[in-house]
Amino acid sequence: MAHPDLTSHHVNYLIWRYLQESGHGEAAVTLQRAWNHDPQSLPFAPYIRTHALVSLVQKGLQYYELEKSLDKEGNPVPFSPSNYFFGPVSLELETQKGSSESISAGQAPVSPTGKVARDGVAINGHSTTTEAAPQNVKKSRKSDRMETNGDEVSMEVDSANGIAIESKPNITESSASVEDTTADSDGDVNMGEQGTSAAPIFTLTTGQSIGVQITPAKAADLSPDTAIIDVAGDGHVTRTLWRPHDPTVVVAAGDTFCSLYKLSSTSPPVQEKLAENKGDNVLVSAVAWDPQGQKLAVATYNDMRGSITTYDVAGNAVDLLPEVPRMISGLKWADSGSQLIVVASDSRISELILWDDALQPEEFPPPQIVDDPILDVSWLGRTQAFACGGMSVYQCEIDSSIHLTRTFSAGDPERPWTFVRSAHVGSSPVAVAAASSSAAFWVPTHDIRFDDAHDGHITAIQLKPNPSEQPNQPLILASSSTDDTVKLWHIDLENRKFDCIHRLSLGPSLPILASCFSPDGYAIAAASKDTLSIWNAQRGGAAMATWKSPRVENADATEHKSPTSNGHNGIVEDVQDRSLTWDSDGKKLAFGFKSQMAIINLQR
Repeated sequence: MAHPDLTSHHVNYLIWRYLQESGHGEAAVTLQRAWNHDPQSLPFAPYIRTHALVSLVQKGLQYYELEKSLDKEGNPVPFSPSNYFFGPVSLELETQKGSSESISAGQAPVSPTGKVARDGVAINGHSTTTEAAPQNVKKSRKSDRMETNGDEVSMEVDSANGIAIESKPNITESSASVEDTTADSDGDVNMGEQGTSAAPIFTLTTGQSIGVQITPAKAADLSPDTAIIDVAGDGHVTRTLWRPHDPTVVVAAGDTFCSLYKLSSTSPPVQEKLAENKGDNVLVSAVAWDPQGQKLAVATYNDMRGSITTYDVAGNAVDLLPEVPRMISGLKWADSGSQLIVVASDSRISELILWDDALQPEEFPPPQIVDDPILDVSWLGRTQAFACGGMSVYQCEIDSSIHLTRTFSAGDPERPWTFVRSAHVGSSPVAVAAASSSAAFWVPTHDIRFDDAHDGHITAIQLKPNPSEQPNQPLILASSSTDDTVKLWHIDLENRKFDCIHRLSLGPSLPILASCFSPDGYAIAAASKDTLSIWNAQRGGAAMATWKSPRVENADATEHKSPTSNGHNGIVEDVQDRSLTWDSDGKKLAFGFKSQMAIINLQR
């Protein structure tokens, strides 16, 4: 049976794997972001063995040599060095030169395949009889340091925007394990084996690279590739949501409206109004897409009752869920499946209610009552969730309804835990909470507390995504604050501490009102009132790109001057609130500010 035609996806995947296996993680992530956000999902990916690109090229060079050594009748002809594919110049001298330069610069030479040249075997078109260089070359101390914009940075001090900051640990991504390699009859690694390959263990997922891949010295200006949509009239945009897996549909919502926008590169966006206040005191209290992007749940509040309507992507109402006698302050879909956590709160108590959209029951199942106003909820897999509010964090089990299994209590009830995020570290659940007003962190599952993380109120937190689900990745938390900074923290569960690894800033007197990681964890974006920046999350340092509203006005006297918080499920009352979200591909940002929404395109 003939092989299927070679496509650009095959070539891109081989290059992507080569970059991963060679340690050029940042280049691999850059290719991944521009081409395919999940290369391992391609149908042929499980069949590609380690070092496949180099082995395939090696086979091609052998075929090239064979072709040049025979005439049209198949008779042998002389094959001289001038016929080599890469020319007659031997590679040994260049290799030694490059190796010495690398070592003098503090970088260890890296073999793309870890394959030792054997006497008499053609390597890249040249026959070699020299002894192979040892592969286990010890890296110099400088090569072990974290890079920031290509400059040498002390292990004790990180520099961002000219500000000296806290000491940071030597955090590196997990290295790939060395596989047992086998050679076929031609001496090529792994080319003779058939069948499905084990899932590769990549050298990097977030892009700490060796070599010369550095952040540009000058940040790119994203303003020319930005479209600004007037959304709210006299209202204020507090929430922006991209449709999952669709960079052409985005939702903007505020307290008095919710609209769906269909974007086009050739025509103005098309608006579909889903909810608006027409003088009937209807308040939009929560909005959430289901994980497949098939339904948008919109919660409204009127006459002391909360209701939820779901809409399809065309803006048509699909379902009306049962009403509840409280304001619905939060909606949180599971990352997969059809289950939705509904948070209904008043000033005294909250109800955690489970809705299964696949079952469509006539009534909600019995709620879990909590004696606190719940401010945030985080799913952990499909059977667990964490909620926070007041002085407590609540751990819940989920089956056909929600059951409270454990209550963690700490802190001052006047300074409630505002945010909660969760993840699995190994087989252990980890919950990370933050108190906005006291700028404190808490890991209740591991009894870790860290106070005074910022000099102002915390406005958002997020754990760094791990889309490849690789084990043993460091737990990285981003937090933004009205103290003009966004900080990245390494949460060391074993030693029970938080270490600040990057401190980033938009500039003085620019409080960070929203921040978020890109879906692949490669970048982090942060925004103030009408400006934002994007940094490489691995390197930190100077921003890669910036954006500023072309219609910057003087300070609006109608806006509150008090600190704000964003990202939680509750109703945001401060009109300085900002919403910042990435699309699923990590190529666009939706930034809600005042009555407008900016669609910022990171790629032309």
